[in-house]
Amino acid sequence: MCVRKNRKHRIRGEVSVIIKWLYMYIFGYVSITVEGLFIERFINICISKSVVLLDLHREKSTIVKTKIIKSDFKKLKKIARQTKCRVYINKKTGIPFLLNKYRKRKVFVIAVFIIAIILFIITRFIWNIEISGLEKIPEHEILYSVNNMGIAEGKLRYEIDKEKIINQLRLERDDLAWVGIDVRGTNVVISLVEAIKKPEIVDISEVCNIVSNKDAVISKIVVQNGTARVKAGDNIKVGDMLVEGVLEGQYTGARYVHAQADIYANIYYEKEGKESLVQEIEVKTGNEEKKIEIYIKNFKINFNKGVSKFENYDTIRTTKKLKLFSNYYIPVEIVQITNIETNKEYKKYTENELKEKLARRLEEELDKEIADIVYEKINKELVLENIDDVMNVKLVYEIQEKIGIKQK
Repeated sequence: MCVRKNRKHRIRGEVSVIIKWLYMYIFGYVSITVEGLFIERFINICISKSVVLLDLHREKSTIVKTKIIKSDFKKLKKIARQTKCRVYINKKTGIPFLLNKYRKRKVFVIAVFIIAIILFIITRFIWNIEISGLEKIPEHEILYSVNNMGIAEGKLRYEIDKEKIINQLRLERDDLAWVGIDVRGTNVVISLVEAIKKPEIVDISEVCNIVSNKDAVISKIVVQNGTARVKAGDNIKVGDMLVEGVLEGQYTGARYVHAQADIYANIYYEKEGKESLVQEIEVKTGNEEKKIEIYIKNFKINFNKGVSKFENYDTIRTTKKLKLFSNYYIPVEIVQITNIETNKEYKKYTENELKEKLARRLEEELDKEIADIVYEKINKELVLENIDDVMNVKLVYEIQEKIGIKQK
């Protein structure tokens, strides 16, 4: 029982201390040092006048330190004169002193208040849109669609109907398997999953032939249904019959079917380019200049209005959107413009260097052109011609490509 009572008394004591310090901070208190020969008399008079001395402790026989409520400080001056003691203020603490400190800085306080209101207002709107999960679909297409549906910079966060926009986007685009929209602060995160293209459904009851869609040389033909009208080694042209949708039996006669076959042909693709052995190139000098532009919505602030001091230069622009926290963007963009000085110089390539340079460029271009074709590369050939220090390079691919289209 004694232990419980002691614990209760201790808790009550801690609570009373917290309340006391909270009270002191709200109404303000002064930390003071009192110095004099009649310190005891000073303390006794304070007690008789109901002046509360907090955290009273003696440093010397003639010096004590204490804290006093702001409202009692006026009484203290009179008591100090009576007892011939001197009072020094060490520190003023509490809300009254804090307010008094900024009373003369009205413009600062008003500015802080206005900024707080502006920040509160702008955080009600959307200022950034993130799109994730795209591989084949261009991001600008999705951005254009959601802008028309109600998700756009400057739109009120609470006006966005996520479910409605998700359904609209799914109905509008067959290439999306899943759509998720999450509003985080002033940021909208749109997560997407692209749909896998459905295989073409073949109606085998429909009678058709297979005809050539390219000029080529047949390399291999495997017929699953129908009758082949060409063989390996045959030269064909666009529109030639490859497989006829008919089966002939000794007893059943001609029977019309849906032609099916895997037909491969050797096809040539070529790309040509030429460059001079002596070329003008740009070399970086290592000198840079940086400029800053600030965009507040559509309003632009340019801190460097003058033209560049460089005669020749490359420009790199880096844009950064400002945000208060991780997902609280504001309509302010900082654009850093870096101009990198370059000098024009002449370089003379060797034939091997220029050949490799041209071959690399032509190969990249040709690979991009045939990227959607089902093929197997058989041979690659480079044809070179050098006339008056100008090198002409022709790149030739021989590939085995799957050909043929169905025709009713």
